[in-house]
Amino acid sequence: MMIAKIIGVVCLISAAWSAAFAQASGPRVELSLIVKDKENQSISTLRKEDVRIFEDGVEQTILSIETDERPVDLGIAIDASGSFRKFLGAGVMIAKSIIDTRRSDDQTFIERFIDTPKIQRVQDFTSNKNLLQQAVDKLYVEGGQSAIVDAIYTAVNYVAEHNKADPGKRKAVLIITDGEDRNSSYKAEKLIDLLRRQQVQVFVIGFTLDLDERSSSTKVSSREKAEKLLKSIAEESGGRAFFPRDEKQLMNAILQCGSDLAKQFRVTYQSSSPNSNVDPKKTFHQIEVKVTSPDGEKRTGIAPRGYSVEAKPSEKK
Repeated sequence: MMIAKIIGVVCLISAAWSAAFAQASGPRVELSLIVKDKENQSISTLRKEDVRIFEDGVEQTILSIETDERPVDLGIAIDASGSFRKFLGAGVMIAKSIIDTRRSDDQTFIERFIDTPKIQRVQDFTSNKNLLQQAVDKLYVEGGQSAIVDAIYTAVNYVAEHNKADPGKRKAVLIITDGEDRNSSYKAEKLIDLLRRQQVQVFVIGFTLDLDERSSSTKVSSREKAEKLLKSIAEESGGRAFFPRDEKQLMNAILQCGSDLAKQFRVTYQSSSPNSNVDPKKTFHQIEVKVTSPDGEKRTGIAPRGYSVEAKPSEKK
């Protein structure tokens, strides 16, 4: 009888600890991870023991790392404002090159943008490369002030909603632009909030060479401002930004984008951070990735800067 009582007490304590742990634990988190070597090139093999994940400053236990070759829903957004006229030919070449790398189970849509009223899908999601190539060939420029943030926001939102119920899809947007946002209605913070709620990577190829690079103690140059904005958006999402200065760098950017879109790493861990039910004020969790290599070669991990957990309606202020 005494032994039965002891066993019963132990079971109750164990159940209480399990319930408390389950309540305090955060969600199971999946990250898309790109790893660059010292030459800034993406690597294709990675060992679990060479990766460390930190969430809100606390190291996490990684459950798995695997090559991520899931089909990709991709939006290609191309600047069509007057300032992009001299780069349109290169922009078309980039888009067609990326389309050529798409696999049969990938789906892509094409967006052209000028100002906010002229953000248009010229080809909806399809895996038909001929239709995508034809849509790109028909692109033309118009007068108007570039709404880059609005264009990215629109593309990210559309990609996120497409095949939303299918967890077997990776989501990405590639924006091709001359870089200077002149007339967006959305602030960058609004776009970043969307990226934190949706797992959509943003890749950028920016032709910023023609932007004024003169700065002063009180004013940042147009080029620096544009590149900082686009780089911060890409980094927030776990994507990459390229600002090619010559043909060689441009071709490398295209190759890297094509490679990164086709194959990355998928990292899974169980978050130790309290979820929004435990702490409704803590809805954003910051992520840091550290990568090493067996031979000590410098490597850089690129992953989303964090993720947001949606609080229940009753908990929202």
